[in-house]
Amino acid sequence: MNTAAEDREIGIIGGGVMGLTLAYYLSQEGHRVSLFERGGKLGGLAGSLNFDGCTIDKYYHSILSGDRHLLQLIHELDLDHLLRFRELRMGFYHESKLHPMSTPRELLTFPPLNMIDRGRLVFTVLYSLFVRNWENLESVSVEKWLSGLGGRRNYENIWKPLLRAKFDGNFGNIPATYIWSRIHRMNSVRKGDHGKGDNGCLVGGFQPLIDALQGRITDGNGTIFLNSPVEKIEVRNGGLALHTKERSWRFDKVISTVPTPYFQDLLPEEFHRYRATLSHMPYLDIVCLLLILKKSLSPYHTLNITDTKIPFTGVIETTNLIDPQYVKGRSLVYFPIYLSPGKEFFHSSEHSVYEYCRPHIEVMFPHFRESDIVRAFVMRSRFVEPIHKVNATREIPDVRTPVPNLFLANTTQVYPDLLNCESIVRFARKTLGQIHAQEYQRG
Repeated sequence: MNTAAEDREIGIIGGGVMGLTLAYYLSQEGHRVSLFERGGKLGGLAGSLNFDGCTIDKYYHSILSGDRHLLQLIHELDLDHLLRFRELRMGFYHESKLHPMSTPRELLTFPPLNMIDRGRLVFTVLYSLFVRNWENLESVSVEKWLSGLGGRRNYENIWKPLLRAKFDGNFGNIPATYIWSRIHRMNSVRKGDHGKGDNGCLVGGFQPLIDALQGRITDGNGTIFLNSPVEKIEVRNGGLALHTKERSWRFDKVISTVPTPYFQDLLPEEFHRYRATLSHMPYLDIVCLLLILKKSLSPYHTLNITDTKIPFTGVIETTNLIDPQYVKGRSLVYFPIYLSPGKEFFHSSEHSVYEYCRPHIEVMFPHFRESDIVRAFVMRSRFVEPIHKVNATREIPDVRTPVPNLFLANTTQVYPDLLNCESIVRFARKTLGQIHAQEYQRG
């Protein structure tokens, strides 16, 4: 593909899915791309860890049959043979009991709700699917919107506990777009080519995708530098220079894909006013316990929790999607805890995290025994999800920055979509369009 920006030297900061996807497409267009990753492995939140010779995702992921952009990328990278799809079961943990909630019939027979509440819950979902203009919801709080559509009992019993767990209690100013986006994404599984309700995964997790992107980048016009944190961006002679500890690199264009707090620290001092405009949007951090077990905990891939005494955002048993044969017959169960910035729990030792989680696991799953644990991992990441508030779209930074030839493409801009690999790949493609459009305008 030839563009007005053909054969440029382009620097990319960050080796997560966003940075790798951008580097892949730009190198395919003929640009000379250099990608800088501060850590020793690529993938970011979609990275992996090794267990007994098996590659497993650090965090939980799934691929919906309606994930058009992600599936197209998988196809381009010749990974179709690794795709597996199956029906997933979802449940609710409510008043110390597990309840199925995977089908319309299960929704209509959900014991905690009376017939009127069930009807209003169905109405909430159907009404959301008919709403196409999300901008009209951006000024309405999620509490007001859900209470108005589904009634106060549904909000208090179902939605409020889920929101509290997701946002660490700070959900009072979250817009209705959050639930609207979630409902639309889940509905996309009905539109795919793999059958009703299909959800998918890649054998080996997302690591084959990361490896394939890396291979295509380095086989083309790209170079990847690991353990190379960028320390500063400098405007230089009509272009930009990136400074690492070892040396400086000059580029015609630079795209930063790292979280905004990291990006702010890299900006040239003369753009301090722009840097100040980027400080308004907070992020959630995450601590996630992963247990590798000898046997399954539940039949559900995703278990939503309405009990406010349980600290987990949910319980995700990915081996109800991934065939256990690919992980030595074990079960993989994730217990994520989202945290507001600055929480001391984020820095707790792995043993302390497990001991904090263990009593709650035992309450939820009385058959759980510590002897079932083969291995335990604790993952933690900062700035995993930006917190968008009511009427805050004006705080979302533009891809084009005031710094000439410097672009920003990170998770703050994916809104109103939820954060997942599909939305990130789609936004990467959109970012390329904006970069090229600016080239044409200048040309």
